[in-house]
Amino acid sequence: MPAYSFKTKPVYLIDAVRTAVGSPFKSLKDFSAAQLGAVGIAALMGRTRLDPALIDEVILGNTVMAGGGQNPARQAALIAQLPATTTAYTVNSVCSSGMQAIISAGQSIALRVSRCIIAGGSESASRTLQMFSKLVDTPFSERAPVDSLLYDGLWCNASGQHMGQLAEELAKKAKISRAAQDQYALESHQKAAAAGCGSSSLGEIVKVEMGENSFGQDERVRCRVSLDNFKILPPAFVANGTVTAGNASVPSDGAAVVLLASKGFANEQKIKPFGKILGYASVAGEPELTFTAAVDAVKASLKICGLKLKDIDLFEICEAFAAQAIYTRDTLKIPVKKMNICGGDLALGHPLGAAGSRIVVTLAHALKTQNKKYGLAAVCYGGGGGMAVIIERAS
Repeated sequence: MPAYSFKTKPVYLIDAVRTAVGSPFKSLKDFSAAQLGAVGIAALMGRTRLDPALIDEVILGNTVMAGGGQNPARQAALIAQLPATTTAYTVNSVCSSGMQAIISAGQSIALRVSRCIIAGGSESASRTLQMFSKLVDTPFSERAPVDSLLYDGLWCNASGQHMGQLAEELAKKAKISRAAQDQYALESHQKAAAAGCGSSSLGEIVKVEMGENSFGQDERVRCRVSLDNFKILPPAFVANGTVTAGNASVPSDGAAVVLLASKGFANEQKIKPFGKILGYASVAGEPELTFTAAVDAVKASLKICGLKLKDIDLFEICEAFAAQAIYTRDTLKIPVKKMNICGGDLALGHPLGAAGSRIVVTLAHALKTQNKKYGLAAVCYGGGGGMAVIIERAS
């Protein structure tokens, strides 16, 4: 259960932005993951007014890369007009890809390999492909296509199950009722709506320019929704199950990126950071127990940072499924008023490669607007892993 801290060598969070999240095949359908990532990179450069030549590297998470072209992070860096000499690479750790990118950037800065890195994640569920295997003897016209979003993003090869089936198993084992899951999903929408119905007024969202128009509001948030809307939905993965399209998140389109820097760099550029990354934990276990992994990741990150759960002012827990979020909250006894105060993936959507970085971006801004000190973001990922990051707001 590896867990690491940056406390002795501070890694500063300079700024954090995200695009609004788009429903698949809707407003952002014409944008690739690389193009969405470039929107975030360009916004960071515009807001910080840094010389692009000072960016040492770009690291982006991306989960379903089939058809996205070589190295989406490199594409995004070039589209955002960073110098051709800026190195870039892409990481894939399913739903934690964006958070892993941030951690990898932090490691590089803490080791003094780099001084300033843009990291995060991007995903386009709209642009995923139908695939055909070349190893099948059946004539091409008779072959059945494979959905790359399902195969590379939503199917756990290690356990041979859909992520929704694993959520069902968790709900059954932990005795999390359909009513509890539906209620949680409703509250996710209500909190997102109360926070501005996904508008760019919160400071974390940057607009995606679309010719004469722009896209700057989370598309999936339901400002007028009731529990009755959830009750009528049938089970999505298992007959007589409790996980539905309403209490499960939807793979979506979007990007979320942060700019990290060393203390020396921030001082030289006279930049006041949002805060700093104190430490993180990355854990792994049995693939069938994927949705319990965030609990261990949270515990490990608290231990390495010398903090207790009561010290954390705000939590952002990824909401791949309501059952998983409820399990994490109740097992750790996270106060409801501290968790996902602006709603979560169930309301906003779940852009796989950006899911882990989206919650970090949201957390950073929530700490600022709420005038709080410590925040913790955690995510589970397919294959049996969990990851958590603790950040401290600048005083």
